[in-house]
Amino acid sequence: MTPAPDPRLRFDETFAGLEEIPRAFLRGDTAEAARGLIGAWIAHRHGGRWYGARIVETEAYLGRDDPAAHSCGGRRTPRVEPMYRDGGHLYVYLVYGMHHCANVVTRTEGVAEAVLLRAAEGPAGTPEKLLSGPGRLCRALGITTAASGMDLLAGGKVRLARGPDRPRTIRVTPRIGVAYAGEAARWPLRFFDAHSRAVSGPARLNRA
Repeated sequence: MTPAPDPRLRFDETFAGLEEIPRAFLRGDTAEAARGLIGAWIAHRHGGRWYGARIVETEAYLGRDDPAAHSCGGRRTPRVEPMYRDGGHLYVYLVYGMHHCANVVTRTEGVAEAVLLRAAEGPAGTPEKLLSGPGRLCRALGITTAASGMDLLAGGKVRLARGPDRPRTIRVTPRIGVAYAGEAARWPLRFFDAHSRAVSGPARLNRA
């Protein structure tokens, strides 16, 4: 059974002020998509109600030639298969047998790249660290591997949308927790809203 999202994430079910993200944007450059998703909303419909949060931190994973990507070297397993779908699909994996991590698939079908959603912030009044970190984000929104492969742009139970409010300052750093990836561990592929208190990771990484 799909876990229920945190009730504090209830928001306007009409998606007032929000619009669907064009698929063409998510078929483009993955790093640009990671930057562009800062300020967008991810929403989950559960029990006839919508729950959502504003994305404030992402990381880009560049596929075949990225040692930190699950699809590095063309790896293709049942778990990784959703990464090979068209831009705009959802790829969810489990780490340590307990934490789900949600990714927005980018590029075109057959090119396995994605953007990890590292942190988000809920509607006004939500605890600032409720969705701080990829595992917390999925737990709060009730997203599990059962949703992996879902099309986020098809009006389904999990959706992406963006509104008029864009971050004033987006900062860039290397990704977190990928020391095993050698030189790729230093690639500047982590993006975050410099004014959000929901951003995860050590403060020393929150540099321009």
